[in-house]
Amino acid sequence: MKKIVFIGLMVVFLFISLLPQATSGKGKMSGAVTDAETGEPIEGVTIKLFCLRAKAFHRISSKTDKDGYWRAMYLRGGLWHLDFEKAGYETKKLSFKVETIPGAKKPRIDIKLRKIEGPSLAETTLKDIDAANRLVAERQYDEALKKFKEILAKNKELEGIAIVNLYMGNCYAMKEDYLKAIEYYEHAVEKYPKNKELLISIGNAYNNLNKFDDAMSWFQKVSSEDIHNVDTLYNIGVIYYNKAKYDDAIKYFEKSTEVFNEFADGFYQLGMTYTALNKIPEALVALKKFMELDPESPNYQTAKAIVDAFSNQ
Repeated sequence: MKKIVFIGLMVVFLFISLLPQATSGKGKMSGAVTDAETGEPIEGVTIKLFCLRAKAFHRISSKTDKDGYWRAMYLRGGLWHLDFEKAGYETKKLSFKVETIPGAKKPRIDIKLRKIEGPSLAETTLKDIDAANRLVAERQYDEALKKFKEILAKNKELEGIAIVNLYMGNCYAMKEDYLKAIEYYEHAVEKYPKNKELLISIGNAYNNLNKFDDAMSWFQKVSSEDIHNVDTLYNIGVIYYNKAKYDDAIKYFEKSTEVFNEFADGFYQLGMTYTALNKIPEALVALKKFMELDPESPNYQTAKAIVDAFSNQ
């Protein structure tokens, strides 16, 4: 019996040691995915996990089972971006902080996905799309694009095939070819003008090109309640701040710090925005939190000067 336990532990140890070290750790996530209309569990949803600190995808991908349940193990602590993808459904993106402290609460991440309007694609086509998306998660972008193009060429007459343009846009965005990403996103948006993640993706691509007015024209098509990605929330807040629309900026900076309660940049910008509005008590709370989170930041002295100036009054 002891020998069997020892072998089991060695297998587990070997498995952990083979995980990509940049993203592996002791954290975990779990949850369930259901259909937004029917409430029924959705099987086969792929959850792509991107570790912000490591700037890398976690190579152990997760999929929902027949009960819609999923679990991701051996994750590094900190902020992660999650993409919930299944062909035929709108992609859902969100940010989530993984805690690795013993005894820390690990809330479930329960997601509702909405079906894309229009006819469903054939099962074989859906499997081909899933295979191409797995290549994207593995950072094999050129191979993924080749496969997506083959899918489009083979199924160009099918209703619903336009969604592949969204996935190709995502792939080009990962390659930082944002002009090409926008080209494919716009092909997709002609067919799916109400797809929220698609609208947000176009906004993000324009933002990365420093075309902020164009970015905002797309972001404004979506409610702040529909955005759960820290980077997107922060970027929208910065655009509003630079336009001196401080009340709008605060809404997005506040939500970014709610999504990730250790988001130092979010607290700094929140504090600076409150300062611009002369809401000093709120500014001091945000700036003190920023100073606590990131004492090495080049913005630390600016925050400290404001805190010191108003704390002595």
